[in-house]
Amino acid sequence: MYREGYLIKCGRSAYDPPVGDEMTALARFRAQLLNTPADGCSGVQQLLFCVFEDGVVKFFAEKGGMFVGELELAGRVTKVRVEKAAPGKFPYRFSVSAAEVVRVEGRRMKLGEARVTEFAAPTNDLMKEWANSLHLWRRMNWKENVKFFDNSSELSQAEEYETLQLQMHTIKTVRGRSTSGAKVLAPFVNIMHGQPSPTIKKLRQMIMHTGSTACA
Repeated sequence: MYREGYLIKCGRSAYDPPVGDEMTALARFRAQLLNTPADGCSGVQQLLFCVFEDGVVKFFAEKGGMFVGELELAGRVTKVRVEKAAPGKFPYRFSVSAAEVVRVEGRRMKLGEARVTEFAAPTNDLMKEWANSLHLWRRMNWKENVKFFDNSSELSQAEEYETLQLQMHTIKTVRGRSTSGAKVLAPFVNIMHGQPSPTIKKLRQMIMHTGSTACA
């Protein structure tokens, strides 16, 4: 099973750090993050290009860019959960819980506490596709080009990137103006449900219109 695309990754303990000289590059990348803590998700937001293959989610600063970390699911007990909508948070979130295990006399024993990583997807359809891919990869790892919902809308990767950028900007802006959680979520509900295949121009127009209305 293979999937790639842009996601927002939340939380301070986000990475399994790379080894060797890449640690210096990772430190520089983190220092250059433009996102601030506690804006939309707990901890630090990171807009990353994610590649999932053979039970490993690899994170890159951008498509074709620097490798900055990974989340390994193989050899671990995992649980994938779709997160409920909450005021001040991104609307299309899911979390992955992973705990390393070892077999002792035929039984699987956890080696430590589960590590939970939260992601935010550009749309509800993409959230469901990602969550199902990570949840069912062991059963369907041999399949290629898996799509779980035939009628789900699609975005290009450029649209995924800009959609997430707009969501981050809107949440940061609206929260900074002390707007209620319901108004924070409203732009995303209108965008994704009112237009099955939204263009970037319409996304930008609707978000700008909603933001100006909220502050009127």
